[in-house]
Amino acid sequence: MNDLDKLVAQAVEITLAGETVAVKPLKVGQLPAFLRAITPVMQQIGGERIDWLALFGERGDDLLTAVAIATAKPREWIDALDADEAIVLAAKVIEVNADFFTLKALPRLNGLIAQTSAVVATAGSTPSNT
Repeated sequence: MNDLDKLVAQAVEITLAGETVAVKPLKVGQLPAFLRAITPVMQQIGGERIDWLALFGERGDDLLTAVAIATAKPREWIDALDADEAIVLAAKVIEVNADFFTLKALPRLNGLIAQTSAVVATAGSTPSNT
């Protein structure tokens, strides 16, 4: 693996239910639907260890929808996977796209939130002209 491969997330192929699936980094067109689906899940996948049973019990539908979007597989195909296969596929989607969230999206969002908070705080303390 060269330095560029380390910087740019690479596709991972995995065989599940007798079919090879390429798990690729998200494309911009997938982001709106993926983010809507994955946002409720983010709290539970942010730590070092994922409690898959709790995750599927509490946010399984959101996670499976996000996996379907990320893999471009029909949700029905995802739903028909064995539980262990679904967990492996979900883990691969998270793994392949982890850099997007940790290195790109979250730092930018935190910066924007800080800027917005500063603007709101400043605007709230501005004296009125009345």
